[in-house]
Amino acid sequence: MKFVRQFSFGVSALVSLALSPAPAQAQESAATPVGPGSAPSAPSVDLTSEEELVRYALSHNPDLRAAHWEKDIAAASVTSASTLNNPVARAEWLHVQSPSNFGWGVGLEWEPPQPGVYGSVKDAARAQVRAVTADFSERQADLEAAIRRGYAQIAALSEEILLAEKSVETRRAVHQAIKDRVSHGASSRIDLSLVAVSLARGEQERDLLLLTRATEITQLEAQLGLPPGQSLSLTPRLATDTAARDARASTTRPQLQADAARADAADLTLSAERAKRWPWLAVQARYRKHDQSNHPDDVTLGLQFTVPIFNQNPGPIAAAEAARHALRDVATAHRLSIERDVRVLRAESARRREIAEHYAQSIAPVLNEHAALVKQALSGMELDLTALLTAEDMVTRSGIEYLEARLAQRKAEIGLARALGEYGRNTGGK
Repeated sequence: MKFVRQFSFGVSALVSLALSPAPAQAQESAATPVGPGSAPSAPSVDLTSEEELVRYALSHNPDLRAAHWEKDIAAASVTSASTLNNPVARAEWLHVQSPSNFGWGVGLEWEPPQPGVYGSVKDAARAQVRAVTADFSERQADLEAAIRRGYAQIAALSEEILLAEKSVETRRAVHQAIKDRVSHGASSRIDLSLVAVSLARGEQERDLLLLTRATEITQLEAQLGLPPGQSLSLTPRLATDTAARDARASTTRPQLQADAARADAADLTLSAERAKRWPWLAVQARYRKHDQSNHPDDVTLGLQFTVPIFNQNPGPIAAAEAARHALRDVATAHRLSIERDVRVLRAESARRREIAEHYAQSIAPVLNEHAALVKQALSGMELDLTALLTAEDMVTRSGIEYLEARLAQRKAEIGLARALGEYGRNTGGK
């Protein structure tokens, strides 16, 4: 007995030693939650190119992720249209007025799918799925075009900021040179005040450009769907697209595909409504039990017909025909609008390219030459202050106009690619 007690004590001690690390491990797990309900630190997102931004936005944009569920809703409608009608069960208590002579019965009624209605409704639901899928691709294309426009805007602002920084450096160098000349009596304080005002104005323009770029980056972060606490650090370059494009919009444009699918759904819906004008049946089966009858076990089979005398479904048919005509008119309007946009945007893109090339040939050499001339004038102290500051303002403004021309060219190219249906072909996750 003593041996048994000692053996039990030893076993309990070993068990306690084996389980002693468990609370510490549990506390450590509690201190570092893991799983869907936890809130881990947001991972860093490395987005350096325009294509990476587009791919990330197509996968993480919250509005697009919410719209993705519309495809599941449309797919569920196909399941509903493909489901057969449930049978109707019936129970009967016979001869209630005579308790000593009562009986009972059960019945089953089922309406099979009507030819012309069942298939048309199911095909219309499938066409609606195609329309919703095309609408989702159209939303993807809108988002992709917005991301590319935002990227181009930020790239142009970044280059404008660099230009403004160079202008501020030049004005600051001129200010220091005039300040030295004033200290030696070679220039007046009026010249110094004029240069100081020019420097302050250049710094203000640079700060406004910085603020505008920060605002554009914030809007781009919202479109990307970045989580709170994360921000973009971009060094974009403003590039133009040299790809040759077809003269007409592609028939694979999601908007045109959606219109075609909705037209098919309208035709099928009209076919189903017209099929409902014809009689159709419901199958019935019944069993009755009555001991006092000559046939105590009574089995009955029957058919129930709908006779379309007073109502041949004219209202739904007329509504379906009107809806079909409306969808055809909408599809025609969309097609004409797309063709018009392609024509206008193609002309605009070509014109913007000519303007940007003209600026590149006429303004870019002047910018490079101006910087060298200013440096040479400062080194030799040969300053015509009014002419120098006026030239600096004109050169800076011309440089910004050149960048704005390149930005307008890029936006026109994005608009043309969007109209031709080149965007929205990449799929993002749910």
